[in-house]
Amino acid sequence: MIKSLKYTIDNENGFILGTAILVSAILVLAGVLAIWTANTELKTVRNETQMTMEFYNAEAGVIDALENYNSGPTKWLTNDFLAADPIDANSTVNSSDEEGNVVAAVEVRCIESTATPVSGLTQSANNIPRQAHIGPPPAGSGYSLKYFEVRRYGITGTSTNGNSQIQVGAWKVFNKF
Repeated sequence: MIKSLKYTIDNENGFILGTAILVSAILVLAGVLAIWTANTELKTVRNETQMTMEFYNAEAGVIDALENYNSGPTKWLTNDFLAADPIDANSTVNSSDEEGNVVAAVEVRCIESTATPVSGLTQSANNIPRQAHIGPPPAGSGYSLKYFEVRRYGITGTSTNGNSQIQVGAWKVFNKF
């Protein structure tokens, strides 16, 4: 019996197989966790890139509207726009990239001290800070208070997916008549 017990305690047959299975299981688990983490990081980077592009597209629409207010595809400062009552004056145009793909919807309205929403515009475009539409030119702008006046406009750019919006206030100098 003593020999049999000593043989059983000193017998290491099969120990390497059990150790190899345990180490393999740990390595497989570590590999699965590494792949899972890598996929999560890829999705995060992809979403962040998409949101950044949408922000840039909305910003590009606003800049396009600021630069091409009276020409090009985003022309919004038209005679009809200027002749309309400031409370109702609005324009909705699309801004496109070089290939002609629409990148942003641009909504323009007169900034007016009343809180009347303009029909046809989104809630965001209607929810702009209120102030007088017509006023004197800013100090230091070089425009005479006697001969010029400023009209204020709110411009809202929305990316095509609608996930990003940018709003800016702009003013244009006009001769007093």
